[in-house]
Amino acid sequence: MKERKAIHYGKVELIPGIICDGYVLDDGTACLSERGVADLLGIHHKSLQSMAGNWPPKTLKSFINKDLSMAVKMVEVVAKNSPYKGRKIAIYDSSMIENLISSYTFALANNTLRHNQKHIGERCAILSASLLRTALKTAIQQACGLTPNIQQTVQEQCIILMKQYGLKTSFPEEKLYTKKDIINFLEKPLSTVNSYIKKHNIPHEKIDYQTIKVNGGKANRMNGYDLEAVSKIVLGMDSVVGIELKKQIFGNVGTLVKSDTKGEIEWQQVLAQVFEGFGFHHNYTFGSYRVDFFIQDLNLILECNGYDNHRYYNQEEEKQREKLLKQNYSIIRFHHKITPEQLFNGILKNKMGKVIKIYEIQPVYPKTLSL
Repeated sequence: MKERKAIHYGKVELIPGIICDGYVLDDGTACLSERGVADLLGIHHKSLQSMAGNWPPKTLKSFINKDLSMAVKMVEVVAKNSPYKGRKIAIYDSSMIENLISSYTFALANNTLRHNQKHIGERCAILSASLLRTALKTAIQQACGLTPNIQQTVQEQCIILMKQYGLKTSFPEEKLYTKKDIINFLEKPLSTVNSYIKKHNIPHEKIDYQTIKVNGGKANRMNGYDLEAVSKIVLGMDSVVGIELKKQIFGNVGTLVKSDTKGEIEWQQVLAQVFEGFGFHHNYTFGSYRVDFFIQDLNLILECNGYDNHRYYNQEEEKQREKLLKQNYSIIRFHHKITPEQLFNGILKNKMGKVIKIYEIQPVYPKTLSL
């Protein structure tokens, strides 16, 4: 097999404060470095390597896509702006990363993760919510000819919320925040904040002695952090206020992973968050017909089918119903056990007058057919 080369490089920040090395290979594959994947998922680097050697983990077996291999792939870095130019590095492509994220999210929902793995599941649930919502916005903006900046959008939302939640600065004129300001906001010890800032290379500015004195300070020198830097610290660290801000920005993690005894996703709550502002309706009626979900601004109908995929409905009536509705709307029928990512992929492929059926729920129900 031909050895691939990493020809493009960039820093990826899907969660503010968690910066990963991203690459695009010469065949167009998007991927992250092995260490980047570990940082993104909140897994120790050596634990990720161990997982690849003992694939798949027992706790993920029921939810993992077994067609994907976690065997380490080595590529040569030729991207000019990469600090690893000329070296070979281990990478995981976007399909494998998505597989890990969705598997850990479902394992968390079904309470199969060990105690020391639950933080990974929670991180993946946040990533699922974040990627689902930002991907929708990206698709709409790109369709309108705009180039979205997801990271900037998230940080802007965080900055607004931090002020609402009481973040205060000792240097209002300079719009800089000291470590003391950050500690008071997060209610975390100085050593913890210092460790995070050092590990993630959070940028700072020097505050001169005169400015410190004017503002009532006694120190000879001090570091200040702008709002963008503070947002990375707040969203990157686990704290009471940080978790609340992430819920506000990415959607409540519990909404994605909340389940009944059969692990059923509560689609009404998930879709209401994702399509907020797009004219979302539940149990919407079109004359004598009722649909599960209708997104008015997108002319999109979503039908959530149960365990039998509506196979026992009157098929002739269903065909007539679909024929009338798809004249003016696009329709997606999906099984309630699919992942949010599977549903969203279907939404991106859908077109007016078309019906897409997403019933692929393996391995939860292995005997169910993909239609």
